[in-house]
Amino acid sequence: MMKKVVGTVCSANHLAYAKTMADSFVKYNPDYTVVICLVDKIESRFDKNDFSPYTIIEVEQLNIPQFERMSAQYSIIELNCAVKPYLCQYIFRCSNPDLLLYMDSDLIYFNSVKVVEDALINNEIVITPHSFTPINDDFIPMERDFLRSGIYNAGFVGMKKSTTTTNFLNWWAEKLIDQSFINFAEGMCFDQNWLNFLPLYYPNICILNNKGFNVAYWNFHEREITKKEGQYFVNNTEPLVFLHISGYKFNNPDNLSVHQTRFQLKDLPVVTEILKNYRTLVTDNGYDQFINLKCYYAKPKKKSTGIMPLINKIIGIWGFKLSR
Repeated sequence: MMKKVVGTVCSANHLAYAKTMADSFVKYNPDYTVVICLVDKIESRFDKNDFSPYTIIEVEQLNIPQFERMSAQYSIIELNCAVKPYLCQYIFRCSNPDLLLYMDSDLIYFNSVKVVEDALINNEIVITPHSFTPINDDFIPMERDFLRSGIYNAGFVGMKKSTTTTNFLNWWAEKLIDQSFINFAEGMCFDQNWLNFLPLYYPNICILNNKGFNVAYWNFHEREITKKEGQYFVNNTEPLVFLHISGYKFNNPDNLSVHQTRFQLKDLPVVTEILKNYRTLVTDNGYDQFINLKCYYAKPKKKSTGIMPLINKIIGIWGFKLSR
């Protein structure tokens, strides 16, 4: 039997989201184990055994050689993104899985990932693009925003045990030591736009052509979610596998995402239903307990000076979420 693992990264304030993601995933994919890497310290603030059967590890357990430097220079968001390849390396090293799926904590699943497993039979790595079709209006996000933030979404990467995967993770990890900033002027968008090189640098990379994966506000222009006999579908054809819930704020539940201007949630009744159920699940998993926990690695915010830091901050408000 194949050994299959899911890995995700978050700080303590997002643990309710991570548990919700894991619960929904294993409901449809029960043969996976789940590892949550905490870019934080527990410090008796909660009992990690409450997350069983999922395993929580603190980021220090990854033994990242440059972690002190990384934690000193990065914001919490940047640091979380930079840790991704190191978690994947740790899981391959310690658990030796045949398949490893990295996924962000703000996903919710409605179906199995068999499509990805099938793709990994003849491929080494699976990635999902933000969209497949042109955008022909002036709303946010625009096509040039994907050029800045990345063609592929780093919130989901499927990998199998192979030399190609090892080489990719080594390369990605090296880049993220000091190039996981949100800095569009320098061509950086966290960990994400490095994936642009993946199909060029490495063989047997699958760009998954399935619109049921990584559905989010950035591709709603080409993907309509419908419901039939209790099941969700995309464009009435492909089963919805997972929704990437990005920029949705519980204190403003009528807004689809703070990072887009194209759609009104009131015009998306099925999505509204999903998000209402999602709020309940996350709340039941301890949202109120975790959301205000301060991250151990948080640094005092510095006041920006100059026009480029301001521009990066404004664009980054929604641009980060293209990587989540």
